[in-house]
Amino acid sequence: MSADFKSHVLLRDEKGFLGIPFKRLILAAVGGGLVYSLVRFASSEASLPLGVAAGIALLILTGLQGGLPLWLRLTYRLRGWLLTGAAAEAAGVFGQVASSLNLPLDLYRLDSIQIFAPAETEVIPDLHEWMLFTSPTEADSGDGLAFVTAPLEDV
Repeated sequence: MSADFKSHVLLRDEKGFLGIPFKRLILAAVGGGLVYSLVRFASSEASLPLGVAAGIALLILTGLQGGLPLWLRLTYRLRGWLLTGAAAEAAGVFGQVASSLNLPLDLYRLDSIQIFAPAETEVIPDLHEWMLFTSPTEADSGDGLAFVTAPLEDV
């Protein structure tokens, strides 16, 4: 007997039909019914095909891959496509669309000075007022390691 382990143990998917989670099936059915109801006011002949198409579209667009639904992946792809076109020609159509959507071109251009900058150096504390002792008995005699700014001169 073997057990199947899932990588996302904390997320519990209850399968509904054909391996599709039940909550996606409910979302698609409710979305298709809503589109059917709204389109029926305008055209009763087109309401059923549009409702079914909306339900199928919702079922497809909510499919997860890599933790992201398809509609979000398509949105990111469109955003990247617009930024690429705007970076190629900022005065063109893509540049105007990107500027009207407030997409900064800084998202597309990578600044190597910022990416490959060395780590900020840590501030070294000033230890001139400190004395180090190897044992507690040295503290009484005052003999210990002291940090000085300049080498001591022979007296």
